[in-house]
Amino acid sequence: MCGILGARLGTEFLPKLEEGNLWIRALLPPTITLGAGMDTVARMRNVIKSYPPVRTVVSEQGRGDDGTDPDGSFVAEFFVPLKPRDEWPRGLTKEEMVRQMSQQLRREFVGVDFNFSQYIQDNIEEAVSGVKGENSVKIFGRDLAELERLSKTLKTEIATVPGVTNPGGFNLLGQPNLIIKIDRAKAARYGFSVADINSVVQAAIGGQEVTRVYEGEMNFALTVRFAPEYRRNIDAIRSDSRLRSRTTIPRRRPPISHWASSAT
Repeated sequence: MCGILGARLGTEFLPKLEEGNLWIRALLPPTITLGAGMDTVARMRNVIKSYPPVRTVVSEQGRGDDGTDPDGSFVAEFFVPLKPRDEWPRGLTKEEMVRQMSQQLRREFVGVDFNFSQYIQDNIEEAVSGVKGENSVKIFGRDLAELERLSKTLKTEIATVPGVTNPGGFNLLGQPNLIIKIDRAKAARYGFSVADINSVVQAAIGGQEVTRVYEGEMNFALTVRFAPEYRRNIDAIRSDSRLRSRTTIPRRRPPISHWASSAT
């Protein structure tokens, strides 16, 4: 008997604790915005809620305002508490439900990666390795493009290993960035300072706090920025001419493209 038990030592460090819930993580395309992802996340909730053992579904998308989470608006997470086992359909196991749910979600949301875990298990795994997953491989280097290529190659190879389910990788690249490079010589001819240009660009595109609004003991930031039609794409930003100058005539204010170049 001791020999049989000894042969099994080391095969499992700790048995899984059944928490009675699911923690599902969805990785959407990295270019998706918070508003555009809301409809997709709502549809995912409806799919998950359609399974009889599911009590309810609570979702979160993106990250908080405290800046402690690197995830962007392309990450959605779902907390799924489950009903007691005696209320489940006869013969249905948790593993079978996860398999069916995973197949349906991947079929209806093509290109989205899903990972299934449990609430406490997910937090412990992230605290131990920094990765939301039972096993992880970390690649270090300075070239982000090469790291992205190796990550996708490794994900494809890992998916072929027997027993591996829901492989995924972190997106290092793919999010669009608007880069505005100021031509200092041209800006000086129009009477613009670099500091003024940066302040206007920040306020116009990203928004800038101008004052505080007080309501009893609560206070809120009042932020202003351009209307959506003046910042919805790069051409609208290039053609804008609302930056004032001490030397130019208001009716002849040049657009941004005259004194700065922009690229994504």
